[in-house]
Amino acid sequence: MIIKNLNLKNPTHRSRWIAAIAAVAAAPLLLAGCTADAAPDLPAGEVGGKLTYWFAMESTDDESVAQMRETYVDPFEALYPNVTVDLIPQADEGATAKVQTALAAGQGPDFIETAGSATAIPFAEAGYLADLGPLAEKEGWKDTMFPWAMDMGVIDGKLVAMPVTYETLVLYYNKTLFDEHGWEVPTDRASLESLAEEMEDAGVTPFTAGNADYFGATEWQLSAYLNQVAGPGAIHDALAGELPFTDDVFVDSVQMMVDDFQNGWYGGGVKQYFSTTDPQKYAKFANGDAGMFISGSWELFALNEYFGESDSDWSWAPLPPMASGVPSDVYPLSVGGTMSINAASKNIPAAEAYVKWMFSDIDARWNAIETIGDLPLPVAFDPADVPEGIDPRFTEQYTAISDASLAENVGYVTWTSFGGAQEAYILENVDRLLTGDLSAKDFCKALNEAYQKDAAAGVIPPLFDTSAR
Repeated sequence: MIIKNLNLKNPTHRSRWIAAIAAVAAAPLLLAGCTADAAPDLPAGEVGGKLTYWFAMESTDDESVAQMRETYVDPFEALYPNVTVDLIPQADEGATAKVQTALAAGQGPDFIETAGSATAIPFAEAGYLADLGPLAEKEGWKDTMFPWAMDMGVIDGKLVAMPVTYETLVLYYNKTLFDEHGWEVPTDRASLESLAEEMEDAGVTPFTAGNADYFGATEWQLSAYLNQVAGPGAIHDALAGELPFTDDVFVDSVQMMVDDFQNGWYGGGVKQYFSTTDPQKYAKFANGDAGMFISGSWELFALNEYFGESDSDWSWAPLPPMASGVPSDVYPLSVGGTMSINAASKNIPAAEAYVKWMFSDIDARWNAIETIGDLPLPVAFDPADVPEGIDPRFTEQYTAISDASLAENVGYVTWTSFGGAQEAYILENVDRLLTGDLSAKDFCKALNEAYQKDAAAGVIPPLFDTSAR
């Protein structure tokens, strides 16, 4: 079985993955087998049998299910006619808990997906994830995939989680609004402060924001400020154990984020931020009530939907550095989701065939990007090969991410590069910073303690290099 959501950054989907981490880590290791059928007798080298495919969706109507099959199943079955994929749509609410229960009972899925590298760690620790190293070596994925992304799936010395997508954090802005007022995209802290003042004088909130639909959205802002203020070099050194997270560069980063929130830059104020839903957030951005939006690559299709209903247009730019010595044009790198094979699968050959297909059929992935808003595999691509139906801004952003990753002009995000204890602490406590219930200094102290716990357990994701110093 596979648990699939059309967008791994769907807020409710990711929040449930995060909430499940502790329960997964504590679950007993019962590897009694999968519900999928074992492969029938076939000639040597051929695979067959059944894979039961669960996928979580907000809408499970016939049209959505048919689109899912056309995108993720039909091309695979055409290539492997002896394998039958049994599609079973699941309501998004409670889907992850259902997988947890199945895994603990030894009836888990053939595939296990997570929202990112950090969230795959507890599944690996529980013994649920099969070693994909031999398959990756056979297929030569190390030569085709971005090394940093491939390394993020290595846990305790084994490749157990394949990176399904990659993404970054950027600054989106209402281009029409900027053109009307003659505003320039900020390139440093001083120009950002000046722009924010001009926006507020014009009755415009500097940034659209809200976490009513997904409490973890504040983590995205934290990751942005860490890269913009402390800088990728400091984050690298902290994750390498060479600089404590209690250092002033991190305290200053957190404090600047808190100050900007409390000054009303985000969503109009902390109270409004906590009550603003995703539709409200996007609508305020599209109609010009807010001028900018700090978020990730996963927003590209939602922005088109909301701006398509308005008379405005949007554009994007790299995050501006906000402290002396922090370089510009830096792209924080993130694995947007991972896929693993359940170590207890009864049909490992068919499961491996599916993973092989997913990471080799580039045309199928571009079709998924165009039709349902999926994100690219972490592989280099030629912009000339991008289908005509893809938004050119999408191509532009992913070309920039690809170029930056090859040049190592990159940064780090918490849900990919931080360990499980740090990730859990951030999600449970970052909003307390905004309400004033937790100081930046105490937050960083506890974050450092969580790092020590992850380091002692050996569960900090592999650390890729950065030239952004």
